[in-house]
Amino acid sequence: MADAVRLQPLLRESTLASEAMRKLPDEAINALTDAGFFRLLKPRRFGGVHARQRTMLEIAETLGQANASAAWLVSIAATAAVVARHGSEKAQSEIFGVPDSRIAGGLAPGSARRVDGGFSISGSWSYASGAPHADWASIGVVVPGQDGADMETFLCFVPASEVRLRDTWHTAGMRGTASQTLLAEEVFVPQHRAIAFGTLATGRISDSDSGYHLPLAPMAALLLLGPLLGLGQAAADLVLQTAPSKSLSNTSFAHQSDSAGVQIQVAEAKLKLRTARLHAYEVADALDAGEIVNGEAGYPLRALVRAQCGYAARQVLEAIQTLINVHGAGSFADSSAMQQYWRDANVAARHAALNSFVGYEIYGKSLLGVSERIAPLV
Repeated sequence: MADAVRLQPLLRESTLASEAMRKLPDEAINALTDAGFFRLLKPRRFGGVHARQRTMLEIAETLGQANASAAWLVSIAATAAVVARHGSEKAQSEIFGVPDSRIAGGLAPGSARRVDGGFSISGSWSYASGAPHADWASIGVVVPGQDGADMETFLCFVPASEVRLRDTWHTAGMRGTASQTLLAEEVFVPQHRAIAFGTLATGRISDSDSGYHLPLAPMAALLLLGPLLGLGQAAADLVLQTAPSKSLSNTSFAHQSDSAGVQIQVAEAKLKLRTARLHAYEVADALDAGEIVNGEAGYPLRALVRAQCGYAARQVLEAIQTLINVHGAGSFADSSAMQQYWRDANVAARHAALNSFVGYEIYGKSLLGVSERIAPLV
């Protein structure tokens, strides 16, 4: 946490470069690496820290106050590390052989074919956050089952040097995440570097860290909230700092802070941010306490968490919308940090794992005893 606070000025200063380059500058990536932020959830035997979820959330929130894209890459790296921990011991030795190695990719499946000793994969995979800085690519594939009947889904790990990048990340916000598209053409993946999706869903982790049974879906959704919480706090700080000296146009108020309307809106926004944090940290503490588990018995709590994360993201968006209304039309000037917060938050909150209505449906079905499952990893 001390390092996260220490890096805030550097990360804040790197925001303009991140926007222009559509990726974090090397200076920022190197600083995050040197601080150990890319080894937070890697196995201890490979130099990892094995941080608690509350600590992960605090770090991402703190980094997000300065640069949401930087916070996002730290959160994504942690999630990718947990995914890789489901792999074989040989695969983990390869991937985590360098403690600060970074993984880019996603879970969306493409196509592949079985070959002697593994798979041959070809295709494109979009939204690979941190792709230009990655050492490894994680690529989802679907292949016919061994008997040629049912299709099977795997997540394959490939050295980044064996795939190409397509520069497709031209977005309104979160530009520094460099979430570009991975391209592969007849790339061989040995069997030991393929993880069955069923393993990710059940949480069978193949490593020697005793007691490590972190459910993937709740953890992944939670970690995406950290950057959003940071953005909400940054927007609130900006309004609270400027309102006492900023006039309220076309009114008799010399300062925004003199207006009861502004006072009410600021209070409402802060309460929404507090609501989001209460939900997020409740989930973090439940994960740290081992209360959220895999398997059928743990499904009701996992369904609740999926809804909580989506709800928290909506609270942040609503708070920032109120704060930008208070701050006024000047918020949309290129020179204003507020428009950056607004753009980044609205892009980050659209990640599929934070889709609030999907989360509500999952939770509602669980509450009503409807057996249909619409999100396999939950």
